[in-house]
Amino acid sequence: MLPADVVAFLSETERILINTASQLEPRTGGDICFWAESLGSSHIEGVDPNPKRVVQALAKRQHTGEGSVHGAVAQVIGNIDATAQAQQMLAQRQQLRLQTLLDAHRTLMAASPTPHFGGVVRSDQNWIGGSDWHPLDSEFVPPPSEMCQPFLEDLVFYLRGDDHPPLLQSAIAHAQFETIHPFGDGNGRAGRAVLYGVLKHRCVPDGMMPPISLALSRNRDAYLDALARFQTYVGEADHPGRSEALVRWLEILATAVQQSGAAVVRYQEAIGILQNHWRSAVGGRTRRSVAAAVIDYLPANPSVTARTLAEATGFSQQRCGDALRRLEVAGVVKGRSAGPSLRVYDADKVFEAFDVMSSTVCDPGASGSDYAPMLADPLLAGGGARRADSSVALCPREVQSSGMPCGLVRNHEGHCRHMPHRKS
Repeated sequence: MLPADVVAFLSETERILINTASQLEPRTGGDICFWAESLGSSHIEGVDPNPKRVVQALAKRQHTGEGSVHGAVAQVIGNIDATAQAQQMLAQRQQLRLQTLLDAHRTLMAASPTPHFGGVVRSDQNWIGGSDWHPLDSEFVPPPSEMCQPFLEDLVFYLRGDDHPPLLQSAIAHAQFETIHPFGDGNGRAGRAVLYGVLKHRCVPDGMMPPISLALSRNRDAYLDALARFQTYVGEADHPGRSEALVRWLEILATAVQQSGAAVVRYQEAIGILQNHWRSAVGGRTRRSVAAAVIDYLPANPSVTARTLAEATGFSQQRCGDALRRLEVAGVVKGRSAGPSLRVYDADKVFEAFDVMSSTVCDPGASGSDYAPMLADPLLAGGGARRADSSVALCPREVQSSGMPCGLVRNHEGHCRHMPHRKS
């Protein structure tokens, strides 16, 4: 039994999640927020690489078809792959089987220091905290190994049903998974992938999910303490103490959902303003040009190559390369060599915006003004010809069609044109 105010809070949170997803544009940062889920989940486990390195590694893998990264970056990429796999398997819950859950865990652990634990239900007793040699001083001792598989089968059966509303089901499933602790490693990240997949499928199957684990990672101690209350309850299943042990975890999760949703809305508003600055800097036809397509694509994929851009937009690779070089001159992206004949372009301002979202996700006083310093200087070094504080001399002439200043460098080639509304 849950108190009425808790039930109301969960219902309101589900409504907010659905409404938030309807406001979000997957094209404008959708992948970043999905990656942020895995970054936050890994951060809870002490795996905390630079987000930019993770996205750059993903861009290189997308281009070459293979990964050459190691360590923390590889672990987060494994988490991203496992979370995507969990989403797919939970989207078809009626066909969900224990083996699909084991396959997702195997994906998660492929790049970890302990890949042999992947997809294998433990055969030994494990515990959380205390000594490495005995469980006497541990914080929690999970069930004996011979009970893990029956408990997992029961959990999979629960995941296939609709006995509880989405948020309650995801909370119980995650807490039960962490209580069973069925694997030798990677239990936390696998359990959060299940949580994320349940909410995604049941609340916003076609929408964009906020990075819930990012909020949980900023409130890590309270999150782990709430799970511990659930895990260490001893008594009858229908005793009020059982509900009390669950309530704290429900409150923590619902709060994280609301916080992450609000943070993503602020982030996308800032990204929209940033894109407007970029369009003004580049000019051209704002709807049909390749450069405009790149600007639309960058927030979700801030590290990009000409080939991957061509595959995503349908333009030729040569035209995409030309557009990226044009954006580099304007100060929108910065190019770098990532291997033989491989040049990657990074939108560093998107990473700056992500850092703001990550650092303010749980701040009750957070607002759009947190992005003001970044938006005050929206172009990278190198785009000086179009920066307000530039010492580069600008063309003094006016554009005949609009009467606005030209805005290009002095003695440029071609016709004068006003950036947002140019006409050749």
